[in-house]
Amino acid sequence: MRQSGYRKDWRNRPVGREAIRVDGTIYADYQAATPTDPRVISAMTEAMRDLFANPHSQDHVLGWRAAQAINQSAERIAALVGAEGEEVIFTSGASEANAMAIAMAIHVSRRSERDTLVISEGDHGSLRQAALESALNIVEIPLDRDGAPDTARCEELVSDRTAMISVVGVNNENGAIADLEAIGKIATDKGAIFHADLAQAPLACTLTMESARLGCATLSSHKLYGPKGIGAFVVADPLRDLVRPLFRGAGQQDGRRGGTVPTELCVGFGEACRLVLDAYQDERERIGAIRDAFVGAIGQNGVGELIGPRGPRHPGNALMRFPGISSADLLGQLQAQVAASTQAACSSGSIEPSHVLLAMGLSREQAGECVRFSFGRFSDEAQALEIAAIVCETIKQGATLRSDRPE
Repeated sequence: MRQSGYRKDWRNRPVGREAIRVDGTIYADYQAATPTDPRVISAMTEAMRDLFANPHSQDHVLGWRAAQAINQSAERIAALVGAEGEEVIFTSGASEANAMAIAMAIHVSRRSERDTLVISEGDHGSLRQAALESALNIVEIPLDRDGAPDTARCEELVSDRTAMISVVGVNNENGAIADLEAIGKIATDKGAIFHADLAQAPLACTLTMESARLGCATLSSHKLYGPKGIGAFVVADPLRDLVRPLFRGAGQQDGRRGGTVPTELCVGFGEACRLVLDAYQDERERIGAIRDAFVGAIGQNGVGELIGPRGPRHPGNALMRFPGISSADLLGQLQAQVAASTQAACSSGSIEPSHVLLAMGLSREQAGECVRFSFGRFSDEAQALEIAAIVCETIKQGATLRSDRPE
């Protein structure tokens, strides 16, 4: 079988319909990081060549051009969630944006009697860590049977003392899509700010800040085929004065986030968002069909099962449980053939089971039998079925994979 890597082949391959195999390994970990789209790389290369001037230099035309490119990128990013370009604050990634959301909640609590932050048991580790390290009273929304925040319990937990509700819009481990409109109404009715981590959302669902009643939102470039090292904290105009910068800098981004804005990363992020908006519906349907073919092949062999429903769900997410099989050992056996994950990349290497799976009601043993496979723009059905065949054969032949074997 021909083996190829994107470094050699992507420039001459049709974009959006080809699978990716790097040095013989099939990539199935799109929810950890998406491959950078060649069109994004091209836009970034041009920006690095022509827009090298400091975008904050206002004394010459080259600085103006760099600033103009950043503003255009901000507009493209904002369009992804129905916002305005001036509502975008560029960050180093989603983790920083989530930290800025918590800082906003802390600021609100200091100027009011709202001392409570409501988060979800399935939120990303970056937000949970920032929340738990704050001095706020933390209340957690349980997950429902599908792995999304339980909206009925959310309504019970929110009070007049709630400064902010913050949830992950699309879960990065189980692919569950939160009912953001319902939660947004709860927040509005109680006068609380609503924040959502939308890092995984653009590839899974269509929403706007207004429809979900979001006061602020987190976006990430490398979750939608853009470069790493860049994200955005999108803040609705009425709340912009509540933003507290984590980095003071010298007044960049209207004083809301210090540091020179990286022009080429912003351009890549903006181009990635433009590409998502251009073909999101067709892409979701195609990726969902690939995922379903993979899940069906695993099920037909009787070795594993999908955790949660097929919809509503991130179209590329296939969180699979293999009863009686150690997920860590299974991934070890799959090395050099398949790239997948036992849990979120930020928690990879932890000896503890995923907090998301435990919140869904799985036991520690069951959580240790789960592997997240995720597919995307450069996946195809043939390679998804190839992965399924490799997994099934590995399990059937692997006597060392039992999760209950003696240590």
